[in-house]
Amino acid sequence: MTSERKRKNTGTRRADLANAIAEAIRLRMYRPGEWLRQIDLEERFEATRFDVRGALDELTARKTIEHVPNRGYRVAEIDMKTYQEIVAIRVMLETAAAERAVARIDEAGIARLDELAAQFSAAVLTGSRTEQSEINHAFHQLMYSFCGNAVLQETIWALRDRGRGSRITVWSSHESLLRSDREHYAMMEALKARDAGRLAALVATHVAKGATLVPPLAVPV
Repeated sequence: MTSERKRKNTGTRRADLANAIAEAIRLRMYRPGEWLRQIDLEERFEATRFDVRGALDELTARKTIEHVPNRGYRVAEIDMKTYQEIVAIRVMLETAAAERAVARIDEAGIARLDELAAQFSAAVLTGSRTEQSEINHAFHQLMYSFCGNAVLQETIWALRDRGRGSRITVWSSHESLLRSDREHYAMMEALKARDAGRLAALVATHVAKGATLVPPLAVPV
């Protein structure tokens, strides 16, 4: 194996590991302000010390976590003002991605989104919060994958991950879950009608709606 190929494989492993750790943070396995012990990460993700360190450095660059000199790494904590600013930028980027996706998505993509919308409906009724979050993530990730701009997609998910560093819950009640469920189907109608303006408006509402501050002693979801 050439040195260039080795570097590429190492970079891919570390990027995949960074994404896996970010996913764990998204699912609240690690909470805002929590310290990340490298030995624990090595064991949980079956990774080498060097790959874990590289993944932590990447997540620090994304601002998903922060490095404290002489202390280590911890999940980033952000205040309400920063969170609101992140949401405002997310609205801009995610509406742009949705508008671009309308002209590019194919029938197979629409069929798969229909399946994910149905899966989310079922999860709202009987699934765990983790299942609901994973399906919701998959729904939006697939939709935005048709925007035709990899950097735009990467930036959206980096911002979503960074927003996990707040004491915020999007689904603060069962009614808010049901609202998200209805909005997914409304998005599908707009996609099928190839109505970019309508889809963008729905995504903007979906992103910016009803996030509430979790009381300090409550458990974020």
